[in-house]
Amino acid sequence: MMKKMLKHPAGKALLNKYFLSGVSFVAWMIFLDTNNYFIHSELSGQIDDLQNDIEFYEEALDHDKTLLEQLETNPEAFERYARENFGMHREGEDITIIEFESSQDD
Repeated sequence: MMKKMLKHPAGKALLNKYFLSGVSFVAWMIFLDTNNYFIHSELSGQIDDLQNDIEFYEEALDHDKTLLEQLETNPEAFERYARENFGMHREGEDITIIEFESSQDD
């Protein structure tokens, strides 16, 4: 049977030592290597996630820089920010905080 395969042109090509070496190499690189295809695709996904995080934090940084610039240059903005976020008030002023059920943590 082996002699029959060696006489057929496709059999010669499939049993060629270079072809077998190439197939073995490709199989090794895809499945068995430490940097195989599956690990590579997982790392690519992690890179994408980290790039999304970088974009998010850069946008947050830009927002915070803008807010800081406003707070440093505009006293009204500074006062409004202090009132809204820290519950500060002027002397003689009473503040009533109204919380809705949807804003409470469960």
